[in-house]
Parts: sequence; structure tokens; C-alpha cells
Amino acid sequence: MVFTFNKFHPLNPNWQQDIPNDLQFLFERIRLEHYEELYEPEADGTASLQDTLTEVLELLRDKNQTITHLRYLWMTLIITLVVEPTLQYYQPGNSRPRDIIMFIASYILAIVNGSINNYDNNIKSRFLSLSKTVSENRNYSIEKEIANFQILDEAIDVFDNAIRVCDYEQAVEAILNILDDCLEGYAIFPGSYGRRELFDWWLLDVVPASYNLLPPKSFYVVEGVKNKDKMKLLHLPSFSLLNQISSEIHNITLQQAI
Repeated sequence: MVFTFNKFHPLNPNWQQDIPNDLQFLFERIRLEHYEELYEPEADGTASLQDTLTEVLELLRDKNQTITHLRYLWMTLIITLVVEPTLQYYQPGNSRPRDIIMFIASYILAIVNGSINNYDNNIKSRFLSLSKTVSENRNYSIEKEIANFQILDEAIDVFDNAIRVCDYEQAVEAILNILDDCLEGYAIFPGSYGRRELFDWWLLDVVPASYNLLPPKSFYVVEGVKNKDKMKLLHLPSFSLLNQISSEIHNITLQQAI
């Protein structure tokens, strides 16, 4: 199957504007709303974060189901890369998060290059294996002092749901669970401070990046975190991975179009 992604060129400086008007209008509306779930003092209870997230995911849909699935997988890949440093810090010996990230990355490329049918021969067993090991690692040894086990549990839950996104029928529900763990939970950082900024990063950077299958402009690190500089360094390989995959997608689609 040949996929054509209009304007999905990594060197296009206006890629974040290459989204449908419906999404742009939705962005403008949401920017004026305030959510109790994000601990915003301006919130009056009229806006539901869950409804907003569902609406955004719905507008990422394409008439081509495969493109829709690629966008959901790409969003999942970005978010898991942001959550990975949490598990790297508390469970440096746990290799499963990286295994899942690379599994999703290879799955995306298998879809794009048309080899997904061959890939399906092994995907179910790999899918079940990774799901099982993620759940088992909820009791994995912790090598750093942790103030709240919710941090670890929700970070692991992100990767548990990331595997489920590979099943198109489960994708939306799984992404909503991931977003709950990150936007309202502790998977990325604990506490109430910075929740709106994290949401805005997802909405205005991750969503357009997912629509276009390109890296976001930045990886979110909450202001004031003690190890902010270290976290930024941990994100450098993530940028490299996303750039590499995005370039491969562009090269594949370009060759298919010739």
C-alpha cells in the first residue's frame, strides 16, 4: 500500500500549521478553557478534560484507518519517550520500557513500508510477552528513594497501555489512559504545579507532531524540577530516535511515490 503524507517533510518550517482547520479552531477554543483536573484556579467546572482529550483524538482520525493508527502510535511513541526517564531514574535495571519503545518504532516502520503482514507473524507473541513483563515489573526493585509509589505505578501503566495502542481497536482507550497517567497522574512529575503547561505542550506541540508524524519542537520538562538539566540530556537520544524514524518514513513514502 502506498501512503502519501502531504507536507510531511522534516525540513518544512511550517509543519505545525499543516493541520486541518477543525483542529486549529479546536486549539483556539481549548486555549480559552480551564480545567479542574489541571488544578487551574480559573476553572468553573464547565469544561471536562476527558471530553476535550476525546475530541482531539477524534479529530486526528483520517478516512484511511492506517494513517489514523500511525498518528496514534506516533503520539504514544512521543509520550513514552518523555515518561522513560522516570523509570530510568527509579529502575535503571529495567530494560522493558526501551524494549517497548523500540517495538512501537519498528511497528510504525513496518506499517509504512508495507511489511506489516510479515511482521504480524511475530507480533502477537511479542505483544503478549511485552505486556506480561510490564505488569511483572510493577514489583521491580527500586534503586532510588521514592516519595510516592504512584509515580512508579503510573509510569509503568503508561508502557502497559502503550502496548495496547498497537491494537487499533484498543488505541483510543489506551491513549486516554496514558494521558490520564501523565496529565492528572505522576508518570511525568508529581504534584499539581505545571499541569496546564504540560497539557499545552501536548495540545500545541505533540498533537500537531502526531498529525504530521514528525518530532515535537521540544520535550516537556517541568520548571523548577531539581534535575531539569539532567532530564534534558536524557531527552537528547529521544529526539535523535524520532528524527531518524521520521526521516525513514519520509524516504519510504518518497520512494513509494516514484
